[in-house]
Amino acid sequence: MRSGPVDTSDASTAVPWRQRLHVRLAVWVALCLGAISVVLLLWYEHTLGRERDAHLQWQGIGLAKYIAQRQTAPFIDAQGNAHPTQLANSAMYISMIHPSLEAYLIDRQGRILQHTLGEEKPRLVQVDLSSVAPLLLDNVPPLPVFGDDPRNPGAPNLVSIAPLPDATNVQGYLYLILNGQQARQQQQRSATQRHQQSVWPVLALVLGFATVLIVSVQTRVTRRLRIMAQELSQFRQPESGPNPPHGRARDEIDVVSQAAETLRERVSQQFTRLEDAERLRRELVSNVSHDLHTPLTSIQGYIETLLLRGSELPAEAREQYLRTCLQHCRSLGRRVAELFELSKLESGQTVLQAEPFCLAELINDLLQNYTIAAQSRGVTLHLADNADRQAQVLADIGLIERVLQNLIDNALRHTPSGGRVELMVSAAGSAVHVQVRDNGHGIPSADLPHIFERYWTKPAPDVDAASAQSTGLGLAIARRILELHGSRIEVRSAPQSGTEFHFGLPAALHA
Repeated sequence: MRSGPVDTSDASTAVPWRQRLHVRLAVWVALCLGAISVVLLLWYEHTLGRERDAHLQWQGIGLAKYIAQRQTAPFIDAQGNAHPTQLANSAMYISMIHPSLEAYLIDRQGRILQHTLGEEKPRLVQVDLSSVAPLLLDNVPPLPVFGDDPRNPGAPNLVSIAPLPDATNVQGYLYLILNGQQARQQQQRSATQRHQQSVWPVLALVLGFATVLIVSVQTRVTRRLRIMAQELSQFRQPESGPNPPHGRARDEIDVVSQAAETLRERVSQQFTRLEDAERLRRELVSNVSHDLHTPLTSIQGYIETLLLRGSELPAEAREQYLRTCLQHCRSLGRRVAELFELSKLESGQTVLQAEPFCLAELINDLLQNYTIAAQSRGVTLHLADNADRQAQVLADIGLIERVLQNLIDNALRHTPSGGRVELMVSAAGSAVHVQVRDNGHGIPSADLPHIFERYWTKPAPDVDAASAQSTGLGLAIARRILELHGSRIEVRSAPQSGTEFHFGLPAALHA
């Protein structure tokens, strides 16, 4: 819900004003209106022309018969002979009736015998009588009826036709073009002048007014869409990376579509996180139950024994029971601490505090802490003589220390008395590599894929139970920490040939 007014002056900076929805709609509607107006105007001109032609032909449909009946001598006699000068003599009389009339004498097949064009000759030598046959009937057909224009082939014209010498003895026809060349030229000039002075200016004015009105209406109608596009575009981008869903927005609909896609991705990410959190919660409960059940049962059994038979047990036995309970309590505390540490790493709550430090110095400090434990097991623990003691890395010193602790603990537990555990540091380009090697019992190839799984433990057969105790989380924690650093831990091992763990860290750049 909005707490205040939203500025709609710019719905999205990614959409230029020319591509905004209301502008594009207005342009398209204006173009459609213009096209419709032109089509309607052309249709109106065509309809008006048909009505004008029908009226003109209705007025002159009997002219051919009228002219033929008022001649002192027939144009064609009863024997089919055309008078050589009668049509020429009547040319002035015909032009007095209407200047645009053009007269032709044609035979029964439509061939042109004489004409009133003067020195100009018609371009046709024969006209098609079938198209004007309805004009020869007693009933007036639907007008206009067009016939061939000998002066303009391919351009039918209005005609009037009468049989000669009469309707009972047809030897030829008087063929009049009602809308001659002079009349057509005058009509074209009048139409051009009319369009220039009235039709097109009025049409442009109407279209301009309609465009302004449409822009105003559509701007108001699409205002809510622009507001929604602006509000949706303000959502944060998904955290999976800077990858836009569909590139540049073309209009507000694209903005809404992209924002909806971004929102969908964010909701999907949130659901995924909720599912992961629920899965981690269930795993945490299951792991806590798994880790606490056995030591708590053992502690409960020893304490119940002490309470029930404490006075009957010798002092040495009571002390042994208490030491066993203490050992289980310490193991239980270690299990719980590592379990919560791994859960915190996998839930994404751990934030790296990367800083440059000398890796060899950190290893030397750790080796001093493990000196007594290594001596008690009869194992030699040292940093290789050829190790790079000046190499610096850019990493979280506390988390890398935890990785080294887990790897050293694992190596000491699986190296028998008289064995050796060696750490190696070497720089190669932009990375610093670390190896933790021992010459212990090694790991069978079938077990190598499982050693980084939580709770997976398989102590060597000749290692005592006390020294082989493990929560099965150390290597899983080490792998997760290195994954947070963008690194990967690798292992090479074979039975009775020792084991080597290897990983790399980014080298610190020297100023």
